[in-house]
Amino acid sequence: MWWNCTNKWKKSSSPPCALSLLPDDILLNCFATVSRSDHASLSLVNKWLRSLLLSPEIYQERTLMGCTENCIFLCLSIPSDTFVRWFAFYPKALNNRLVPIRPHLYQPQEASSVVAYGCGIYIIGGMIGGSRSSRAFFLDCRFHTWSNLPCMGVPRAYAAAGVVDGKIYVFGGCEDSNSDKWGEVFDPNTQTWDVLPKRPKEPYSSVIHESVVREEKKVFSLNEKGNGLLYIPREGIWKKGKSDAYRPRRGWHVIENVMYCCVTGGRILWCQASELEWHEPNVIKWREVMGLKDLKDTLCASKLVNYGWGLLEEQLDDLLPGHKLSNSGPNMLLFWDVHAPGKLEIWCAEISLQRRKEKGEIWGNLEWSEVVTTLVAPHPLPEHQHHCKILHSLTLNL
Repeated sequence: MWWNCTNKWKKSSSPPCALSLLPDDILLNCFATVSRSDHASLSLVNKWLRSLLLSPEIYQERTLMGCTENCIFLCLSIPSDTFVRWFAFYPKALNNRLVPIRPHLYQPQEASSVVAYGCGIYIIGGMIGGSRSSRAFFLDCRFHTWSNLPCMGVPRAYAAAGVVDGKIYVFGGCEDSNSDKWGEVFDPNTQTWDVLPKRPKEPYSSVIHESVVREEKKVFSLNEKGNGLLYIPREGIWKKGKSDAYRPRRGWHVIENVMYCCVTGGRILWCQASELEWHEPNVIKWREVMGLKDLKDTLCASKLVNYGWGLLEEQLDDLLPGHKLSNSGPNMLLFWDVHAPGKLEIWCAEISLQRRKEKGEIWGNLEWSEVVTTLVAPHPLPEHQHHCKILHSLTLNL
């Protein structure tokens, strides 16, 4: 327990804080109610308090007391930076700022698959030096620490990934689309990988653009050609999924069984997650979230200013996956970047959502919108580097 290690520290240091004389259960009960956004400041008081706030016991107590909070973890690829960068974001904090996390020196710069489960984030595969990687990493979001996981059976990039019943399912993204290990599953408890049943032999590109877990029991993916595929772990079977009639949308996020995405033009689209399984008509029906015209104009301008007005919509989405969706409870969080002279700003907006079933519409209301971090360039950047890529955004309850 943290108490043993802190007692050891107290014997060889200055007199302890008066709080340390209180019983363990009272201390845990008191500090479990403190917001995580305040932990960094409190940790500066002394080593004893820092040790307590970093103990597993305090997170167990927060769960038992119902004091957990939604925490957002954002991954950015920053111009001229050697490593991808992770940040923590606490929507209820007064200053609404991103908290930097020490990077992992060997995390791929692009094409990794990520899932949030338990107390952390699993980063799987990706591209390193132009080659696919079989490596996997774990970011413990309580303590902002990294660990290496066992490698997959085959290297992957741009793979589908999702969590069902406590296991992480990964498929596609490998060089050989007919590989016996096209799909694998990782068990966090045993730290082992197993091979999934073979998928149907019909052609399916291994490059996956998006994947989501539907109703917490089916992993749905959409490949680069817009073809859908479902894997149902409880039955061990593959099924054909719906296709995207126009082209694969990017940046999917599910909130209360509704799937959202943000596309060029600043539009936020939605569809029912239950509609992804194949049936006629065999295309995903996207509808626009209403009531967000001002935000739409802002998002549209942020992309077009970075790249000029002559690019096609498809080219913009490929160059800049710049809008990322997440959520804080039932509300949507939207992140994007804005170029200002000599610096880059990351903005966030919180949007409350209202379902109007009689008209089959979803309306959004902008609760707030502001800068959450500013990145200052060490030297002038070329025009094409006047942006950062927002690679991932994930929500955990800690």
